[in-house]
Amino acid sequence: MISQLPYFYNDQWLDDCDSGSCYPTIGDLLIGRGGQLTASSTCGLTSPQKYCIIGYLENEQKCFTCDSRYPYNPYTQPNSHPVENVITTFKPDRKKKWWQSENGINHVSIRLDLETLFQFSHLILTFKSFRPAAMLVERSADDGQNWKVFRYFAQDCAASFPNIPSGPATGVGDVVCDSRYSDIEPSTEGEVVLKALDPGFEIENPYNSYIQELVTLTNLRINFTKLHTLGDTLLGRSQNDPLEKYYYAAYEMVVRGSCFCNGHAIQCVPLQKLRGDVFHEPEMVHGKCVCQHNTDGLSCEKCEEFYNDAPWRPAKGLQDNACKQCKCNSHSNRCHFDMAVYLANNRLSGGVCEDCQHNTVGQHCDQCKLFFYQDPLKPISDPRACAPCDCDPEGTLHNGLCESQTDPVLGTIAGRCLCKENTEGARCDKCKPNYYGLSGSNPLGCQPCSCSPLGSLSFSICDPVTGECLCQQFASGRHCEECMVGYWGLGSNLYGCSPCNCDIGGAHNNLCSSRDGKCSCLPNIVGHKCTEPAPGYFFLPLDYYIYEAEHAKPLSGSATLGSTPFGRNSVLDVVFREPTPGKPVTWTGPGFAHVLNGAGLRFTVNNIPFAMDFNIVLRYEPESLEDWMASIVVVHPGSLRSERCRNKITLQEPHSLTLPATARIALLHAPVCLEPRTQYFVEVYFSQESASDPKSKSSILIDSLGLIPRISSVENLCSKKDLEDYQRYHCIELASEVGPHILPEVCSRLIVSMSARIHKGAIACKCHPQGSMGSSCSKLGGQCQCKPNVVGRCCDQCTAGSYRFGPHGCNSCECHPQGSVSTVCDQVTGQCSCRHEVDGRRCNQCLAGYFGFPKCRPCPCNGYAELCDPLTGECLNCKRFTAGSNCERCSDGYYVNPLKREPCRPCMCPDSPISNRYFAHSCYRDPWTSQVSCNCLFGYSGNQCDECPTGFYRNTKKLGAQCFPCSCNNNIDSTDPEFCDRVTGECLKCLYNTHGPNCQFCKLGYFGSALTQNCKKCTCNRSGVNPAICPPGDGICPCDPVTGACPCLPNVIGLNCDQCASGYWNMGHGTGCHFCDCDPPNSQSNQCNQLTGQCLCKLGYSGRRCDECEENYFGNPRQHCISCKCNKEGSRKPCDKDTGACNCRVGVIGRFCDQCARGYKQEFPTCSRCHQCFDQWDNVITSLSKAVQGLMRFTANLEVTRDTIPGCDMHFKGLEDTISEIEKNVKSPVLSSETLLNIKNYHDYIRQKVAEMYLHPNVEDEFPDYSRTIEGIRKEADQLYETLQKKIHLHHSINYLNLKDSFSNIRKYYEISLSAEMKINGTNPIIIHFQNTRDDIFALLDNLASKESYTLEQLKMIQTSDIQKVNEKVCGVPGNLSCVMAPCGGALCLDSYGNRHCGGPDCNGALPLSTNAINRADETVLLLRNLTNQLQESENQIESIRKMAENTKIKASQLNGKLGAKNQIEIESENTKMLIKKVKDFLLDESAPPEDIEKVASYVLDLNLPMTPQEQTNVLDKIRNLMTHCDDYAINKRKLSMQIEEAQNLLADARQTDVENELKAKGFKKETLEKVKQLKEEAEKLAEETEAKMKRIADLEKKIQDLNQTKQNKADQLKQLEDQVITIKNEITVQGNKFATCKS
Repeated sequence: MISQLPYFYNDQWLDDCDSGSCYPTIGDLLIGRGGQLTASSTCGLTSPQKYCIIGYLENEQKCFTCDSRYPYNPYTQPNSHPVENVITTFKPDRKKKWWQSENGINHVSIRLDLETLFQFSHLILTFKSFRPAAMLVERSADDGQNWKVFRYFAQDCAASFPNIPSGPATGVGDVVCDSRYSDIEPSTEGEVVLKALDPGFEIENPYNSYIQELVTLTNLRINFTKLHTLGDTLLGRSQNDPLEKYYYAAYEMVVRGSCFCNGHAIQCVPLQKLRGDVFHEPEMVHGKCVCQHNTDGLSCEKCEEFYNDAPWRPAKGLQDNACKQCKCNSHSNRCHFDMAVYLANNRLSGGVCEDCQHNTVGQHCDQCKLFFYQDPLKPISDPRACAPCDCDPEGTLHNGLCESQTDPVLGTIAGRCLCKENTEGARCDKCKPNYYGLSGSNPLGCQPCSCSPLGSLSFSICDPVTGECLCQQFASGRHCEECMVGYWGLGSNLYGCSPCNCDIGGAHNNLCSSRDGKCSCLPNIVGHKCTEPAPGYFFLPLDYYIYEAEHAKPLSGSATLGSTPFGRNSVLDVVFREPTPGKPVTWTGPGFAHVLNGAGLRFTVNNIPFAMDFNIVLRYEPESLEDWMASIVVVHPGSLRSERCRNKITLQEPHSLTLPATARIALLHAPVCLEPRTQYFVEVYFSQESASDPKSKSSILIDSLGLIPRISSVENLCSKKDLEDYQRYHCIELASEVGPHILPEVCSRLIVSMSARIHKGAIACKCHPQGSMGSSCSKLGGQCQCKPNVVGRCCDQCTAGSYRFGPHGCNSCECHPQGSVSTVCDQVTGQCSCRHEVDGRRCNQCLAGYFGFPKCRPCPCNGYAELCDPLTGECLNCKRFTAGSNCERCSDGYYVNPLKREPCRPCMCPDSPISNRYFAHSCYRDPWTSQVSCNCLFGYSGNQCDECPTGFYRNTKKLGAQCFPCSCNNNIDSTDPEFCDRVTGECLKCLYNTHGPNCQFCKLGYFGSALTQNCKKCTCNRSGVNPAICPPGDGICPCDPVTGACPCLPNVIGLNCDQCASGYWNMGHGTGCHFCDCDPPNSQSNQCNQLTGQCLCKLGYSGRRCDECEENYFGNPRQHCISCKCNKEGSRKPCDKDTGACNCRVGVIGRFCDQCARGYKQEFPTCSRCHQCFDQWDNVITSLSKAVQGLMRFTANLEVTRDTIPGCDMHFKGLEDTISEIEKNVKSPVLSSETLLNIKNYHDYIRQKVAEMYLHPNVEDEFPDYSRTIEGIRKEADQLYETLQKKIHLHHSINYLNLKDSFSNIRKYYEISLSAEMKINGTNPIIIHFQNTRDDIFALLDNLASKESYTLEQLKMIQTSDIQKVNEKVCGVPGNLSCVMAPCGGALCLDSYGNRHCGGPDCNGALPLSTNAINRADETVLLLRNLTNQLQESENQIESIRKMAENTKIKASQLNGKLGAKNQIEIESENTKMLIKKVKDFLLDESAPPEDIEKVASYVLDLNLPMTPQEQTNVLDKIRNLMTHCDDYAINKRKLSMQIEEAQNLLADARQTDVENELKAKGFKKETLEKVKQLKEEAEKLAEETEAKMKRIADLEKKIQDLNQTKQNKADQLKQLEDQVITIKNEITVQGNKFATCKS
């Protein structure tokens, strides 16, 4: 590399390593390494070998012997040619020795193996023989493991190394093929030179890894791949082996280089342990560098030991990049380089010391080890600079670690212990204040005392050993973190812990949570101090235990003013009171018990929750201004079990209680002790001692009796002060009041505590889910929020004047004031008490059989109906076949006059109306003849409607058959009585070109829609249709019945088959259209004129097929036609189509006829003729000139033609005439292209022969058969001429025939056109309109043509397998058999009768399935007809049942009215009581006059109470008997459902597949599509008919459902009547239990 790049270094750098980089000298690497140089082939290595050379003179030696079994010696072994001979010796006779390979071997290699890595400069090979025709040089840098090519050398690089680029390299490392050193010249001493680095490229950094890889190696290999060889002609006919002279031979091989030292050495020394012969060569280049710059290694590739403070780098120029010594402060003598450390130190130091001594660590051994610190009085290099730490391991970090050195910046002091967070002291051996328990296992040293600042004394310190804190008052715990038992709130207030103050009644005890002060509450009680009920719960009030007087039992001996059934006890005089909106309720329960003087009530008490004392309170309303007295006795069976009540007063003796007239509540202060699970009877007698008249019946209204718990009897509930407040605020009296009132806070608190204590928690609200607005109630008292017209604490009963307790509350009775006797109704049914002949819940309508509310009158129905319209009086459900608003006439289907009490008789038209053979609206009887005539339905006629009129038919063989209209789709003459068959309904006289049983099809030869009277005649072009389908003449030509498409011949298109398809013409021959056959290169498209067949030619081409050149064009039309460019004014005929020569007119000449001829004036284009004298002189001169030229040619040819046979001239003349004739024939336009080509070949052949004859005048001497050949050619030409004449005649005859036929057709059509012209002379406006229409149609046809072209393309894609698949889907499997073998047939198959064969019994295609569906649909039609008859009968039965049900309803309504009489009696009883009260009040009024009092008394004495009927059981039996008439309906309904399901299955089968879309998607032929379309239309028609029948079935089903619903409604009405009867029986029980839900 040094020699290759001299500009990088100067002599100073090479000789001196102190100033920068230095390098050893370059030498020959082969010197001293003969044993390391090997060759794959050497001549004579095993035995003497002969070889030859090229270039010696004729008389000198050419071949020699090679014997290389022994080393070369100029005296003893001069013929030895081993590879060592190529090492340069610089001796004068060095060309006497060389290396030579074996003969004829192409692939030979020479390899040099070096002992270490060397730097390579260049290679020089000097050959004795030819240089190799191809060779390559390789290198290895890993002792031969991997090889890379330096360069390729070859004479022909592309042939020898095809994938290697040739030419000069573009970069320093490019591998290319060089052809400069592989030429065959010179034959000896030719050189091959290879330089490691091309000096032509500038190298910026020679130490780049890529450059170093190019110039360093351990092995070098030269591969010879091809020998230069010569032809063997120069050696004559020698028998020697020709390969003896082909071999490789080289005089010298020079490998220049040096030992590789990376710029750190100036000389190299031998490696150790090498062979001894290498040490004696004076100019040998050794491999081990003598390293400088503190480097080491064979190539100075690393730093010397302990010189690793900087990274190793090669020396560059003046930069020696020497390795630096490590700095270890005398504590280590080993180090290594660390790049990360070097980069971290800003590239200043990267050496890391190893195995630091004297307790030191660090990169430079400049720090003390852990648990040691640097003595500040000693340098770091002192062996005793690091001293051990003196720290308590329990209190210091890291078990006794101290600071290693003193640093004012960091604030560290050498030897200072690193205390844990909670320790202190010089040795870190004690805890900080408020910390205790020094321990080494604690990462913080000591743990904090954690004295709670909330519970501990301020400024106190815990014990440093135990950690115990000093607590505040009521605080406890080791850390003073909690309150004592019964206290809470540490940290919640400024006063520390506070008492719990739990409610004595609502909490279990006075203990609370120390965290939040929450007390432990009794069940269903919440709140901080247990003073609130849980959601859905409440605290019982003082007056909770209330016993209604309405529920009490009268004591024996008491008398009442009247009797009202109430509850389970004996009769009481109960006064109901309805709340007044906007006014408070001052009573409990529904009302009061009316108690007479001296009477008593017994109250049952059995719900005492807790053994304690109670006060008895009575609620009442006096009816006079005098006070009453109550005598109270508490009776209980057996002995008392409670120890508490055993020694108490139980009021077994009567206690008197005054009931002041001015008060409403009386409280018995004497306590009574009651205990749970015991039944008590409280007997109260009422008396009025101050009554003036002992016999007078004074009375009092008693509301209820209440038990008030005495708060003093509950132990440990309240203090003395609480009792005093309880009495001072009159809590008992306030709590006993009825209605809304506000209690003082003292009363509310004590009542809540007592309630919670007595009942062991709060009580569930139990709000009725239907009567209340929600589940919550008032906290004290438990009153739920009721819905409208609902009362009670639980909202579980209706108010007076309302009924039907339900989810929306209670409904108001709303009794009609004119129809009812009271505003109060039954609370269960809501039935008001009605007046006579009035009915309805609200008493707002007349009874059944009456109308005209409120003045109800009997229905005027002549005895034929029991019910009528309640408003108009129109009769309903007239019986015995009557009708009319007053049942005054017979219903339709019946006759006679019912007003004459004659029964209505059925009209026989022809049978009765209840039969299925009734076909009339009604009938009438002639008053004179008494003959009955029917008014027939549409479609029936005759006196008894037993005939079908014109246009209708029926099956006369079937009894009861109906008349159906003939369906002819309006294609008949409706006035013709015989237009359809009277039995089958088949249409007989179809009009408008239609046919079919329903005139639903167009006739044969017509197309369109028969359903819209639009059948038009097929307009098929007879020339373009298939004669097998449309015979010639005026016969019927069938077309598609829907579209009118005619059956066209091949390649004929159009709806009427009047056009040729695109690319076809000539439709007049009756076999379809002919192919245009336009020449593709010369025509613009494949389309031609449909009449003449003329193709549309490109410019320059003509002929029908565009296979000829156009006029004024010439050339071969198969290749191209060229314009003649003849001048139009100078030419008169088209130019020659073969040569393009123009036909000039007289007086014009030139290639393009654009010049005047000789003898004419040069005034083109006129070119007038010259004077006559010019022609005379010109003819003389021309003839003389020709004579002279002929003589000259004759004279010139005398010598040449002296040996010519005289007879040849005649033959030549004949040949020339033949050629002329052939040329004329070639120009004929009637010849085909093939004939012209044959003629041209003959023409060329003859011209060639003629030319050969002219060139060889003595041809007959050399070829004696030439005359016969010429004669044969002449005969062939004659035959060809005759053939051409025949062709021309045939062509003319064919043209004549075609023209003759065309002319006759034209004449015929001309005559037809002439007659047509005469007919349409007056139709010009119509023609103009038709012309516009035609233009539109042409546009549509063009569009259709494009679509049909696309369709044809799609049809071409149809495969047989697709048709088979479609055949299988339409007719059934298998679809790949012939019509004879296929059991299911096919789309085009016919049976033995000529009918289409598609499908069969076991076929599952679309058509057989549709056919089966049609058959099943027909069966279904029959079934439906039968079903219709059955339904008619069922309908008649149901109608009779309906009438019976309506009669039953009328009777049930009457029964309901009678059953409601009981309620009416109760209401009237209540009204009576109210009347009595009013009378009593009137009598007590002192201002009432005596005469009025007497009138009132007399009226009252005259009143009578109604009686209750007892006919309920008989009516119920009648209702049950009515249900037996509806049993047959269920059986008929089941049969109908099965038939409907079967019809639905048939419809699903009919719609199973859609074939047409699939056929179109697969691109089938039009005929197949049309047939499949027709099959699809039939299937769709079947589906529509089936769907119509299904719709009829659905209508019937709906009708049945309506009948079923009617039956169900009637049954429900009957059941409702039965339920009402049961309800009436159970009413008394319900009334007694409706108030009991709240006292559970």
